[in-house]
Amino acid sequence: MKLIDRLKEYGESDFYAFHMPGHKRQEELGITLFPNPFSVDITEIDGFDNLHHPEGILKESMERAAAVYGVDRTYYLVNGSTCGILAAISSAVSDGKKLLMARNSHKSAYHAAMLNRMEIEYIYPEIIEESGIQGGIEPGELRRILEADKENRIGAVFLTSPTYEGIVSDIKSLAEIAHERGVPLIVDEAHGAHFAFYEGEGENRQTGRLFPRSALQCGADLVIQSVHKTLPSLTQTAVLHLKEGITDRKRLEFYLRIYQSSSPSYVMMASIDNCIEYMAGEGRKRLEQLGRRLEHWMEDAKQWSCLRVLDDHVLGENGAFDRDISKLVVGISPQAEKAGINGTALAEAVRRRFHLEPEMCCDRYVLYMTSLMDSEESLFKLSAALTKIDEEIAGALCMGKNEGTEGTSEETEKYSGKQGTLTWTRDVRRRISMAEAVSKKGRRIRLEDACGCISRGFLTVYPPGVPAVVPGEMISQETAELLLKNAGLGLTVEGLDSDGSIDAVKDE
Repeated sequence: MKLIDRLKEYGESDFYAFHMPGHKRQEELGITLFPNPFSVDITEIDGFDNLHHPEGILKESMERAAAVYGVDRTYYLVNGSTCGILAAISSAVSDGKKLLMARNSHKSAYHAAMLNRMEIEYIYPEIIEESGIQGGIEPGELRRILEADKENRIGAVFLTSPTYEGIVSDIKSLAEIAHERGVPLIVDEAHGAHFAFYEGEGENRQTGRLFPRSALQCGADLVIQSVHKTLPSLTQTAVLHLKEGITDRKRLEFYLRIYQSSSPSYVMMASIDNCIEYMAGEGRKRLEQLGRRLEHWMEDAKQWSCLRVLDDHVLGENGAFDRDISKLVVGISPQAEKAGINGTALAEAVRRRFHLEPEMCCDRYVLYMTSLMDSEESLFKLSAALTKIDEEIAGALCMGKNEGTEGTSEETEKYSGKQGTLTWTRDVRRRISMAEAVSKKGRRIRLEDACGCISRGFLTVYPPGVPAVVPGEMISQETAELLLKNAGLGLTVEGLDSDGSIDAVKDE
């Protein structure tokens, strides 16, 4: 079957998207209703400006966007947040300096370091053990690392906030600490493009705020956002925001011209322009409506006995300063886990029986992404489906059965007892640089036999796209087991071939 035919078939089905992109495949006048893309797909002809040298309509559009976000510059990205991350890191860290990077950073941040032969130092996020998800970065840990940098070799700090599951770090404190040392803070806010459009009061959800404050409002110097992830824009559209002062604007623009396509899509740029204009107006009200609906949804979820939703009780510990309520992280109770029920089986049951597609799943939870394009009806359908399954699990547990949801015994058996929530470990053993590793001769070896070998490539669990191993690192037993368990859960491990082999540095 041709891809376009498969897309049409799926678009006409009744499967509902609780995943990105944020437009949720909804056609709505004034937001996502678009002309035939072929009729408006052009190149840099007279009157339509040039993204790499904007002087006209694109310059004006990006200036309007910057005014909406309250920043000095906003740049349109048609290569996703990836090219924004590449450009931000490349421009912020000069030769001889190193990058202080959160270990749970997206693979594109590692690519930036590799391409620039950049030395990396890691800062580790905390772990929320009860749910198995990553917490935030503790400001005290950042201060400790920067104060230990006696030679001032750290050129920039890079971190991800919110995380894939919606945990937000204390960006204001982190920015202040970085700025005390004259170091720019770069924030991958790919999953938080909607934050800037909420106007409510309070510092975080513990003080009554519906959505977190954007890193833009908290002092970050460079912020990258995927407008397609949580807002109504086409896949692959993103923006990079600059607050001038520490960072060099001209150097940033130089690298953007390198990493951006030389043939940017006007359809995509129009989608960004349209999205931001809508969000600056009616979209703000829609976002607040979503927040209120999600609060009611969370209240309804409290009746569950076997399923549980990540809520505000995780805040204040493990670096979790705030939480994005639009990320519905549905986990399994310890009792149900002991009976063999897990997140992967839950996701499959909801998908097969109720045609609700999640963003991702693993052994301990399922992630359902919402956006302002989700209706009250769609949220009710998700709540009703999960309530039904919760009742079935509870009933089965009362009867002493190990399968908790109707018709899911096969899925439960397939994934029972397998772990794989985290995609990285602290057991990092760098032997040679990334650039040196990829330039060496390689050999294929099965991952299960690769302990002690130096990786020649990236080994990345996707989603969320965070490398467990980067080139030049030695593969430990712990990391190999983690990757194999994630693969066993059905998650994609990039760099792991279908025959179970990886690319390792050849012994010399």
